[in-house]
Amino acid sequence: MFFKAKTFSLLVALSSLLLAFTAVNPVQAADTGSLTVQMRDQETGKAISGGNLVVYQVAKLDSAKKFQYTSDFAKMSQDIAGMSQNEIMTADFASRLADYVSSKSLSAQMAEISSSGDASISLESNAVYLVVQTTSAAGYEKINPFCLVLPYKIDGETVNNIVAQPKDAQKTPSKPATPNTPSTPSSSSSSNRKVSSKPQYPGTPTITAKKKTSKTATGSTVPTLPQTPRLPQTGQLNWPIPLLALAGLTLFVWGWAEQKKGEK
Repeated sequence: MFFKAKTFSLLVALSSLLLAFTAVNPVQAADTGSLTVQMRDQETGKAISGGNLVVYQVAKLDSAKKFQYTSDFAKMSQDIAGMSQNEIMTADFASRLADYVSSKSLSAQMAEISSSGDASISLESNAVYLVVQTTSAAGYEKINPFCLVLPYKIDGETVNNIVAQPKDAQKTPSKPATPNTPSTPSSSSSSNRKVSSKPQYPGTPTITAKKKTSKTATGSTVPTLPQTPRLPQTGQLNWPIPLLALAGLTLFVWGWAEQKKGEK
């Protein structure tokens, strides 16, 4: 009876431990987030497929809840620890980071833009990221680089899953060559005719990529639009682990009990 009671106590203790593990496991998912970039034509709004995006992890949150540069960006002169979310997510700061990475070979994640015009990538939370387009779709300009803070805080809420909708611009056609200036007639009948200078052609308008922005509570402009928070989806199945562990320990205890019983 004593042996059975001891075995039962071990099983109860193990079950409690496994229940505690399953209770903590979902919280770990909050440490990850995602970015979905939806490429759309600036004029028509249609989806643009092709090209890719490169995402660099610029900084991580330290124990003092301040962002510190990763080793790849340690030589950046501008201190990021004292910057707010709005200051980090400005076009000027993103441009400086893009200039910094352009001359270096740094570790990054790459995402291909699908036929639906979307590119999705899973990212670690509590970090700052730089998004750069290295290859654009045929006939389109590259989008301007932009920065992203995860988690993104807006209206008192914390969002880990972000959707960015930059507006992509078509490439400007080359300007036609200007024809030669016509010669002035030399006949006396047209001696008083005024000859105009070489014909003028209207300049081609410059079209730049614009990002869809949203206003924060302070009125500052940010280049991304957050979605409703959702847990990231992965292919890993965690639920069989506790069951397999419990089954293995049960078989071990049963075998040990049988061995003791044989010794008696």
